[in-house]
Amino acid sequence: MPALPAAELRQANDEIAQLVVRVAQRLCEAALDQPTDREVRLAVVTAARLIQAEVGAQLDEAVAGAARTGAGYAEIGAAVGMTRQGARRRWPEIAAVIQAAREADLSTDS
Repeated sequence: MPALPAAELRQANDEIAQLVVRVAQRLCEAALDQPTDREVRLAVVTAARLIQAEVGAQLDEAVAGAARTGAGYAEIGAAVGMTRQGARRRWPEIAAVIQAAREADLSTDS
């Protein structure tokens, strides 16, 4: 998978930053009438943590989905910017999924 061009990467990062701000605003609106600067900044921290946790869960599911299609650790590692060994350490549980997908591909080839 090729890397995003710099302009598209900046746009994606801007959209993520806007999402963090929107979530923080909702947190403040739900909990506070007139939030202080500190409360706003802490809401931004909370929003970023919530988004990070959700994105992490989605990444794990995306990796499992790629493994189900037969993508190996080298491909998965490259897609997330790490080595094959790093991907294997991060997601050891998908080794069996990768193997099963590859065996299924072999059985359909014969």
